[in-house]
Amino acid sequence: MHQHIQPPELPKGLREITGGADFVQDRIGCSKALVYHLPQLRSYLKIGPSILPEPLAYEVEVLNWLRGKLPVPEVLHYEKQGHWEFLLISEVPGLDLSRDEHRNDPELLVRTLASGLRQIHSVDISHCPFDQTVTVKIEKARANLKRGLIDETLFEPRNRGWRADDLFNLLLAKKPSSQDLCFTHGDYCLPNVLMKDSALSGFIDLGRAGIGDRCVDVALAVRSLEHNGYGSPELVELFFAVYGLTDVDETKMEFYTLLDEFL
Repeated sequence: MHQHIQPPELPKGLREITGGADFVQDRIGCSKALVYHLPQLRSYLKIGPSILPEPLAYEVEVLNWLRGKLPVPEVLHYEKQGHWEFLLISEVPGLDLSRDEHRNDPELLVRTLASGLRQIHSVDISHCPFDQTVTVKIEKARANLKRGLIDETLFEPRNRGWRADDLFNLLLAKKPSSQDLCFTHGDYCLPNVLMKDSALSGFIDLGRAGIGDRCVDVALAVRSLEHNGYGSPELVELFFAVYGLTDVDETKMEFYTLLDEFL
């Protein structure tokens, strides 16, 4: 799902913080918010309509809760003005895994992706307030569908030609009967994992993070490897091995990849 939005005027308080800093639009990834890099301030600004299923206010809460638990951006400023939200976050050092600079060592990239996911899934969820279980995700998908936010032209090749309503009914028919719950990123793909000096340096875009089925992240990670040219059986098996997954549930993988068409 993707929306084309025009940036609104910045609130006065945010203008005072950013001053004369340059705003460089960041087009990497599939964020539904507008994202700008402010290199002089070593920060990023996200701007999005507050009607999004996961408004930026949710990401603020997640990032604050994760401080000290995972290497994630620091919330520098959050503000809502009218129907718009503005989130200024610190820059995480390093380059995201989708960058060409990592292509000379695909095994290191895959090992980093897998070990990073193990780290995320190890976060204690006993006091986690964020619910991203399958029923919650399906209801968000249903809301996106009803509001006409699904762009059928952006479906995965295997789903091209399907009407969104019909594909959603297929999704419901494939809903898994059980979940292996842990803390999940929710959009675990190469652009959202960073590496510096050949080591994991952080995670970004946690607007869908919370308690969910670990297979959500596994499925989207494998899809991202395939999309970025790392989808050979050897590299995918390496990902599973480093993560520690010996029994891959292909049915669940297919379900969560399909669900992502609506989120």
